[in-house]
Amino acid sequence: MLTNGTLDSLAYDDPRSPFNGAHRVVDINGNFLDNADGPETWYTDPMGGHASTSPFPGSIRQFIARKKNAEAFRFEGPAIGDDRDYGGSGVHAPN
Repeated sequence: MLTNGTLDSLAYDDPRSPFNGAHRVVDINGNFLDNADGPETWYTDPMGGHASTSPFPGSIRQFIARKKNAEAFRFEGPAIGDDRDYGGSGVHAPN
């Protein structure tokens, strides 16, 4: 049963837990950047939302090149983490 998005009958370390055997992959493919006249630093919340050029409580500072490479180019990038098991001993919610 869920209570506010939390399973109240299943512990995080239960073998049936969705956090057991976690799998995460970042697959980098074609990227286009159009920031020739934009800021070189911005701030977002931890999920990458609410971008701002000014810091705010809990924000994460990020750097971006002042560059434009929006011309069409394509490439197949690496898949990072595809061969790793993130569900090892000691992994627990909300990981």
